[in-house]
Amino acid sequence: MNEIESVISQLEQQRDAIERALAALRDIAPAAKKLGRPPGKKARGGKGHMSAEGRARIGEATRRRWAEKRAAEAAPGKKTGRPAKKASGGKRSISPEGRARIAEAARRMWAAKKAGTKTAREKAVAAE
Repeated sequence: MNEIESVISQLEQQRDAIERALAALRDIAPAAKKLGRPPGKKARGGKGHMSAEGRARIGEATRRRWAEKRAAEAAPGKKTGRPAKKASGGKRSISPEGRARIAEAARRMWAAKKAGTKTAREKAVAAE
């Protein structure tokens, strides 16, 4: 019976420790309740709506901004704060002379490959 009394005593000590821990947590709990939305405030539901005046203001500001942009592009001397676009604008193309140089270099490379010799470039890469 002595062993059972010992076990009971240990369990009672653990129960007391748990009760003290719970009391301490309950003291802290009111501070934790301050987090989150204040009581009485509901979450906003549904879509936000914009008034007609608000839409008109935004539309007018957008039209004004685009008009200024078009005016700045029309007047090339005026600085807009953005870097100017290149004059070519479209896709870049290679000149006929440059294309001929590349084609000739490719012919030399394939001729050297077929002959089993190394090109000047391959020799330079191998030397490194």
